[in-house]
Amino acid sequence: MRAMSRGIGVALWAATAVAAFGIGWITPPPHRPPAPDDLVASLRSALGEGDVIERQRRTASLLERLDLDPLPEVAALYERMTPLIDSSELAAFFAAWARFDTLGALDHALSWRLPDQREQRGIALRAAIQVWAQRDPEAARLAAEQIGTDIPAVSGALRHALVAGWAHSPGGQEGLASFLAELPPRHSRVELIETAVRELVRGGGAEAAMDLAEPVLRDEDYEPVFKRSVFRAVAGAAAQWDPERTAAWAVEHSGADYATEGVGIVAKHWGRRDGEAAMAWLGEQPAGEFRDNAVSEAFSQWSRAEPRRAVAWLDAEKQTALHDPALESKAQRIVAYEPELALGLCERIQDTARRQGCLELTAKSWYAHDAVAAETWLQQSSLDDETRSRVRKIPKPERQKRRDPRRPRPPR
Repeated sequence: MRAMSRGIGVALWAATAVAAFGIGWITPPPHRPPAPDDLVASLRSALGEGDVIERQRRTASLLERLDLDPLPEVAALYERMTPLIDSSELAAFFAAWARFDTLGALDHALSWRLPDQREQRGIALRAAIQVWAQRDPEAARLAAEQIGTDIPAVSGALRHALVAGWAHSPGGQEGLASFLAELPPRHSRVELIETAVRELVRGGGAEAAMDLAEPVLRDEDYEPVFKRSVFRAVAGAAAQWDPERTAAWAVEHSGADYATEGVGIVAKHWGRRDGEAAMAWLGEQPAGEFRDNAVSEAFSQWSRAEPRRAVAWLDAEKQTALHDPALESKAQRIVAYEPELALGLCERIQDTARRQGCLELTAKSWYAHDAVAAETWLQQSSLDDETRSRVRKIPKPERQKRRDPRRPRPPR
């Protein structure tokens, strides 16, 4: 194996040597039957397997037997195969290596300095750091920060690998929330929170993610923007796995400033999975702007996933105020192609102000594309003169637009 840069190597060793001997990842694993002489040949055959499932099964079984003895030959094989295999196969090799020789795996990856090796280097580093973080998050954190300082291009990816491994560590969320809170409150922190929460849901379901969130949400020392990011991430990821449980959790926090979007986040994912259940739950929530937005989002998702059932609910004989935001949303989606049908949906809205607003907005959109037809409808409509005047005032850029008859219609 080639040597890593002296600066990175010395820093990694100084930061992690004590912890390494304590948990045993820089020494071979406990004695196991020696790898067969044909391990390299077997891996070469497995990597050449055409069936994806069989290839993954065979390579995983063989990599389980990897140790220090055949490592140089196996590493040479993977380096030769790198242009031919996909990223998950390369990551699996480095993850297997990092289980018993993390520094060696990082050392080898860091030696890939040529421009055409940068992508593979990043894959290998992420795999090794993620495995390390599962065993010792703090040591992996120091290593990831040092490597990221020396190679800024991989810094962000290593942080994601770090938190992904950390979420699966034996200590679970211990220290993870504090690490995330210490990061600058920029867009990258939100993404890292989402990565951590997604891995928690993957490993332990919705409850695991809520276990991370609860101490954060109860602790007054955490800044409001961090609490909001954690709540949003947990509500979004958990709702995709267990929307009913997540809905109850979101309601428990509904009065908090960080949770104002909770109902909408849950409804969005629940609507895609079971629109009828989502709408029934929304019907139990307090009326208002947040619920209206949630209904609109849930119906939009439901319409894409199950358009017939969504339309059947919208056309139900018993109409309630809960239908109003969905009718308005549907009208805006189809006005460019079926303006008269869209206006008919607006007419069914129960709330007077919302109905008038829907009619005006829909008529204005129609007027911008077909003023003659829209004017005919306008003259016979129930809109007052002032509203009609606003409909006719189309901005100049809108007047230049023309509907393309070849443009496909959206699903109804």
